Amino acid sequence: MPEDITYDRIVEAHERLRGGVLVTPCRESMVFSGLTGASIFCKAEYLQRTGSFKERGARNALLLLSKEQMRRGVVAASAGNHALALAYHGRDLGIPVTVVMPVFAPLVKQSGCRALGAEVLLSGQNIGEAKTLADVMVREKGLTYIHGFDGADVIAGQGTLGLEILAQVPDVDVIVAPVGGAGLIAGVGLAVKTTHKHVRIVGVESHNAASFAEAIKAGHPVSTNLKPTLADGLAVPQVGSHAFEIAKRVVDDVVQVDEEQVAIAILRLLEIEKGVVEGAGATPLAAILGPGLPGIEGKKVVLCLCGGNIDPAILGRVIEHGLVADGRLAQFRAIISDRPGGLARFCEVIAGVGASVKQIVHERAFTSADVSAVEVNCIVETRNRKHVDELMAALTDAGLTCRRDDRSFGERLSLKHRVGP
Repeated sequence: MPEDITYDRIVEAHERLRGGVLVTPCRESMVFSGLTGASIFCKAEYLQRTGSFKERGARNALLLLSKEQMRRGVVAASAGNHALALAYHGRDLGIPVTVVMPVFAPLVKQSGCRALGAEVLLSGQNIGEAKTLADVMVREKGLTYIHGFDGADVIAGQGTLGLEILAQVPDVDVIVAPVGGAGLIAGVGLAVKTTHKHVRIVGVESHNAASFAEAIKAGHPVSTNLKPTLADGLAVPQVGSHAFEIAKRVVDDVVQVDEEQVAIAILRLLEIEKGVVEGAGATPLAAILGPGLPGIEGKKVVLCLCGGNIDPAILGRVIEHGLVADGRLAQFRAIISDRPGGLARFCEVIAGVGASVKQIVHERAFTSADVSAVEVNCIVETRNRKHVDELMAALTDAGLTCRRDDRSFGERLSLKHRVGP
């Protein structure tokens, strides 16, 4: 373990941050508890002022700067939550903040950082390329670089989340946290395991951004190929070296979730807990609702819902995709009669099984030469996947030829990124 990242340092950070970051609620969800057979507590870090746990590490690092470093200011390469956290707490503490973002960084986050007083520079196609410019500013302007997940002060700050959990749920059995660069789970794991060795620490990452699992296999951080993922906050190609040295000792299990599981988790949190949580923050719920996390029955489980900065435009699409993954929206094509009454009879079959038509589009130009028939593309609202199967069976029994769109959300996401919007 790196000598400069210790439990005592986390305790000191906890005292240092009092009044500077919010003590977020950690309440039991009766619905999630009922679904899993465990006592599920949601640690609502998405309620921090800038919407994520990143505030803990950012403020702790800023407070530990020398007076000269505070005067000159800090710089970081970030596309999101770390940038917002630095901008907010830099303004609060009177420290100039410069953020270098990749050119594709969401406009809402660029605007948010500027509104908080940070200087925002755009450079490169990814965080690695953005950091190149940040490093130049360190050399030429004497700014202090604050790493988003691998700095000792940042990891110690993130570890305060673990101390809060122990205070709020003293008899916790399992803590489930997302893994991106591994700074959060390293800090939380160290804080918890030092005094509560029996607590099981579970990391969750996306199938499409499995940098921690690859590091475990190799025994050290390695560069990983990333695919598009809803959990974009976890899309870090290589975990931090300091964070990994701690995490590999304190993390008991690592599970992976797919895009459909993440979409459903975002939808469940919105519907049940009335919480708007981004993809990375929803991965702990995705893990416990899916088949990848056995052994939690009868246990007290805390989910670290670490962030809520999801673009509203993306949220609308994610909700729809969650409904699709949940079997509550279905799309299919059918050949129906183009004579009077053909569409009415088609809709009668759908209504007969209790489904509701959301959209029907007729396709005449690119179908068969049979002018008495027409292909329709239909979107219907259903109760669940079983209900979709019942609808398909009813349409087949009615003599209609149907073709269901069974692509997963992950396949749709990959297709979108291959061919563009």
